[in-house]
Amino acid sequence: MRKQALVALMSLLALTSCAAPASSTTAPAAEEHETDEHYPDVPVVTWDAASERSALDTAAKAMTLFARPGVEQRQWITDLAPLLAEEYATEAQYINPARVPVTAVTGDPVLTREAGNPMTATATFATNAGKWTVLIHRTGQADPWRVVSIAPKSA
Repeated sequence: MRKQALVALMSLLALTSCAAPASSTTAPAAEEHETDEHYPDVPVVTWDAASERSALDTAAKAMTLFARPGVEQRQWITDLAPLLAEEYATEAQYINPARVPVTAVTGDPVLTREAGNPMTATATFATNAGKWTVLIHRTGQADPWRVVSIAPKSA
């Protein structure tokens, strides 16, 4: 019985020694989280008519260059690479253009974007092989749009 009491007491002491000490002062919430914080490294990006035109132009050019299954692979990626984000450019090197089912864009792209996000947009294209999407992203207002993916539109 004494042994059980000793083990229980040691367990209790171990638990209380692990607890964080109580703070004697409490800062007001306003001081902890100021509402007018400034983040100098975050780019200010807005969505405007020029952004939309540039996004559409980039997506359309990329889709046109992508939809060329008759072009030799080296030429295909050389033409397309300047429009691609670095990660996608690495992936696209392994695409065989002869296996791309799209040979023609049959309609104007429809541009969609998430509300409040002026840095990413999706252009959906009607093609002879169904609907395809081009996901584009930019890192700043003056930075060019870069293609993040080109894929068949998921259902």
